[in-house]
Amino acid sequence: MIHFRTILATGMTVAATVTLFAGPAQADSVSRHAHAHFDGDGSMFVDVTRPAVGDTVVDVEWQKSACGVTDGVYGCDSVSRRAYDVPVTRFSFSLTGAKLTATVPYLESRQHCDIVDGDEICGERQESSGSTVLKVTWVANDEPLQRERWTGDDGTVHITTSAWTTVSGSGFGSTYDDPATSFGKLSRSRAIPPAA
Repeated sequence: MIHFRTILATGMTVAATVTLFAGPAQADSVSRHAHAHFDGDGSMFVDVTRPAVGDTVVDVEWQKSACGVTDGVYGCDSVSRRAYDVPVTRFSFSLTGAKLTATVPYLESRQHCDIVDGDEICGERQESSGSTVLKVTWVANDEPLQRERWTGDDGTVHITTSAWTTVSGSGFGSTYDDPATSFGKLSRSRAIPPAA
């Protein structure tokens, strides 16, 4: 049998000293972003995001329309392809230039629309899927870097440094290499938390 003994101490004062240690200060976090806008054989918009924590991902939209008169009726055939939050592994970044290569699965939408007596009459939208190899290169212009600084409500200081760029690339069967119809931007954002 187990016996429990309780000892009561009376008339004694016990003093305890508690030392509080400050935790480690939160580290700065840095995220990176690259944007590209292409016009030519279809339009293509690319956004690559490398967050401070988590995967690097790409969002891309591509669209193209062909219009003309058939049997006296003016109409357009349009196709759009889109993909969002696709993880990428081949992305190099600096404020002087960046490169992306990614295999991107996408959703496709096709539709034909006619203009009759000023009204647009569209057929049923056709949906499908596919995959493309997306390649984009950013080269910073010689212009000075732009810098923005602001403080959030919680005291975190945000500093964004960005550069306008020329861009070239390919995807969805289109190639873009005309700097007159395309542009890009590279941005690096740093968040500095308030001191503890």
